[in-house]
Amino acid sequence: MNSFTFNGISKPYLTALKGSNRQPWAPIEWTYQDVPKRTGALPVKKNTRVRPLPIPVFFKSNSIEDLQKVKEDLAEWLIHDEPKPLIFDDESNRIYYAVVDGSFDPDEILKWGQGVIPFICPDPYKYGDEESLLLGDYPIRNEGTLKANPVFSIKFIANSTNYTVSVNEKVVKVIWNFKQNDLLIIDTSKRKIMINNLVKMTTLDLSSKWPELIKGQNFIIADKTVANITVTFRPRWL
Repeated sequence: MNSFTFNGISKPYLTALKGSNRQPWAPIEWTYQDVPKRTGALPVKKNTRVRPLPIPVFFKSNSIEDLQKVKEDLAEWLIHDEPKPLIFDDESNRIYYAVVDGSFDPDEILKWGQGVIPFICPDPYKYGDEESLLLGDYPIRNEGTLKANPVFSIKFIANSTNYTVSVNEKVVKVIWNFKQNDLLIIDTSKRKIMINNLVKMTTLDLSSKWPELIKGQNFIIADKTVANITVTFRPRWL
């Protein structure tokens, strides 16, 4: 691994060192329940914890004095109030979302320094690029190892008194007198219904179940004679 970008930025004076030891999955923690007269315990609940991503780095400057400016620049680059995208050169098709959590105490020799950046990912999963597909007569494929939360953008080409989207037999139904050119957004990640850019949660039929895209092929059923449907999602990995 030569380097990485954080918040869309990389630094020419900094090089990532071997030894970051990125784990193949985020930390898993189970809750167990003891059962009388039975050995061991029953697994009850699985929890995926935050993912630590410490990165050993080497950095250099032009002089001893310039080294202090480099450290100031590091702080400005790395410290944020919310997670930012972190992408490694040797894993360029995966995106982590990280914050710095902890101190950075480098060993310094003249105009060089070496230390560990204590990145933490509150959202423990890795993400791919966003995919946006016009719904046709073919399944939508999710390449990630985890379920993905799709967003359906539905542009009406004819009038309709309701609209239903079914994904792998999970159905979400919106009741509204739709007109031509109306725009319906079904955002399963935020569990939000929007019509013409206004939130309309009361239009959601109470029998609806929020759909997800499973790993592999997903069969989506919707009426394409009254609307054009775009499916947008981001694949995720452990």
